[in-house]
Amino acid sequence: MDERKKQIGELEKRKKDQSVLLDAQLARIGETFFSRIPDTKREEPSAFPELAVYRRLKADLLKTENQIIAAEENIIKFNELEENIETGKKDEKNYIKELSAVYSNLGKRLFEVSDNNNYSAFCSPYQNQVDTLRAKIMSLEDRTAALEHRNGGNIFSWIGKSAQSMVLRTFLTKAHDNIEQLYRKTGERYSRRDTVHVNKKNKKNALQPEDEDVQKLCAEIDRKREVLRGLSQDMTNFKEEKRSIYSGYSTEGGPQKFIQAKNNHIGNIQNEFKVLFRQIGAEACGIIPDSGTFHVKRKKIFDSFILPEDEIEFDNAAKINQYINEDEKTIEKLKISLTIDDEKARIEKFLRLIQEKKEDIAQAKLKIHEYEKNISDAEERIKNLTEEWKL
Repeated sequence: MDERKKQIGELEKRKKDQSVLLDAQLARIGETFFSRIPDTKREEPSAFPELAVYRRLKADLLKTENQIIAAEENIIKFNELEENIETGKKDEKNYIKELSAVYSNLGKRLFEVSDNNNYSAFCSPYQNQVDTLRAKIMSLEDRTAALEHRNGGNIFSWIGKSAQSMVLRTFLTKAHDNIEQLYRKTGERYSRRDTVHVNKKNKKNALQPEDEDVQKLCAEIDRKREVLRGLSQDMTNFKEEKRSIYSGYSTEGGPQKFIQAKNNHIGNIQNEFKVLFRQIGAEACGIIPDSGTFHVKRKKIFDSFILPEDEIEFDNAAKINQYINEDEKTIEKLKISLTIDDEKARIEKFLRLIQEKKEDIAQAKLKIHEYEKNISDAEERIKNLTEEWKL
């Protein structure tokens, strides 16, 4: 490998590193420069349009950051709402289960006091079903108990006993489930019937239970229903609030997608800041001198916000820029040197090819001369033979 190519590679790397260092220093100088400009400073679009750009970017950045904060708060709120809804669903499920148990207890108690005139009329449509199921349960329990106390017999008797016991227990479980369902259905209907009557304007015909247990169970049902209505309303409100949070964002994905888009926008703003800061930093250091129409006025603005201690930063930036320029010139010279050598090599190649072709031409001329002589000899022989034989 040519040593010059190796040197170019090393210089390119050093130039790249120095450029990164210079860009960072110039951006820092530009940012410091803008930070010294008071907010009350009047914008001068003709001489210093960059101030308006800086203030626009600054306002855009602040607005975007506030939007992200608001979106993050919405995410927290959204998660809280989801947790509240899940908790509400669990509570609702538990209360429905508890309410179902109270319905069963109420129905059972109503049949226990069904001889009371306050309840007999209500219980009468279901009394036959309850009596039938109670009798069936007592019969199955007696048969199961009798079967369990039966002793003796061989293995086959034992197998038959076990199978019969399992069938009886299945029927018994089913009967208990049926009567429990009837209690629950009766208790729920009674509680709703009572509520309807009490809420009528004419309360003369309202059912007024006298049994203390029935009164307590009805009161407990009312409390649990009230709680369930509150839970249902809360979950409706939570769901509506969730919907309103998402409807506030036009992009799919809600606040998460919105935050991602805003973070990308902040990245773009920061890139614009870097370009602006670097440009102003370079001009402040004299690396990019301004020679426009408003040069004098612009220079006056710059001088008013540059402090003596800035000279150290300016000198460092100027030195790094000088190193970069020197490396660029050296790289360019080395590349030109390599190009010249390449062109010289091409010239040598073409000269060699020309010489080879000239030699080929000389050889071809000798061959042509030889072929022409052979043709002349052949023609002479033909002539002599023709004359000799008079052809």
